[in-house]
Amino acid sequence: MGVHVSRLRSRFLASLALASISACGAAQPGALGKTDTCPTHSLAPVSSTASAPASSPNPKNIEGVADELLRRINAKDGAGLVASFDDSMRRHFPVEKTGSFIASLIDDKGAIESLSREPGGDDRHGVFRFHAERGDWRVEVRIDEEGRITEFGVTEAMPDREVPKSTLELALPYRGPWSVFWGGDTAALNAHIRSRTPSQLRAADLDVVDADDKTYRGSGKTNSDYYAYGREILAIADGVVTAVVDGVPENEPGEMNRLFVPGNLVVVRHADRLFSVYGHLQPGKMRVKPGASVKKGAILGLCGNSGNASEPHLHFQLQDGPLFEKSLPIEPVFKNVRVVRDGKPTRVAEYTFRKGDLVGDVAK
Repeated sequence: MGVHVSRLRSRFLASLALASISACGAAQPGALGKTDTCPTHSLAPVSSTASAPASSPNPKNIEGVADELLRRINAKDGAGLVASFDDSMRRHFPVEKTGSFIASLIDDKGAIESLSREPGGDDRHGVFRFHAERGDWRVEVRIDEEGRITEFGVTEAMPDREVPKSTLELALPYRGPWSVFWGGDTAALNAHIRSRTPSQLRAADLDVVDADDKTYRGSGKTNSDYYAYGREILAIADGVVTAVVDGVPENEPGEMNRLFVPGNLVVVRHADRLFSVYGHLQPGKMRVKPGASVKKGAILGLCGNSGNASEPHLHFQLQDGPLFEKSLPIEPVFKNVRVVRDGKPTRVAEYTFRKGDLVGDVAK
């Protein structure tokens, strides 16, 4: 939520990738973990001498590496998998740890029968679905120029689900044109699709850009350098405020608070099973309190840089309940919205956020 990885080029650290898996805790955003909670079975060590099917040396493209991973996991071949790691991964994840981990995958969901690749990535980085007998794993892999694995993470793949669309007439949660950094219904358009929190599946990250598509002026080292910082965040429809979180300190640009992902936020109930969430707001600048009735366009707070955010922006989503962690997503549909897409202005009768769009009061 709110991690602008493509701007900051934040790499997944090898020291985090499997550490979050073996810790059996809630994996931190940006780290790769197997599950949100410990599996109920014991993760018994597996002998490092387990045999694997004969295979060629490490292929140098990501799809060949993924095929090799599938074979090694099915064979519970920790030694073979570690042999495909680069030096840093081998130091952090020896045979015993890696062997017991991949054995747990087979224990959980059975043998892996096939794999498919998600959109995006390149020859050295990819996200795959490993289809096992009793469910899917989401596997993210990065390799170096020699085909050695530099980063490797596994999470439990969320089942595909149909996301309902909103029917209530909605206004945009801001004034003026804002840019959609993450938004849409595919992983290539929207990093929230990969979230382990179902309510975020149609969330959007929104910021303000200049003519050069930059989000900040000057050096970008302070929050006030960012065009979105301090902008008023507005209620999308009439409703009642159900929750306000305030007092979460703001981050310096480039840093993130993963202990409280949404940061300062406001949640508004608009109808039965329709709630809007506005995250990463400034502390001490809330304009509403729980229980307050608000009208469409009412000021809720100011855009900030709190929570799991690398720079000031608005995280916005619709969900079917008041609780961020326990609700299901709803896709927001805005009526008669002016949009610039691929440099061409247009008016869209029914609009949902899509990465790359400039949305709002833009030139005709």
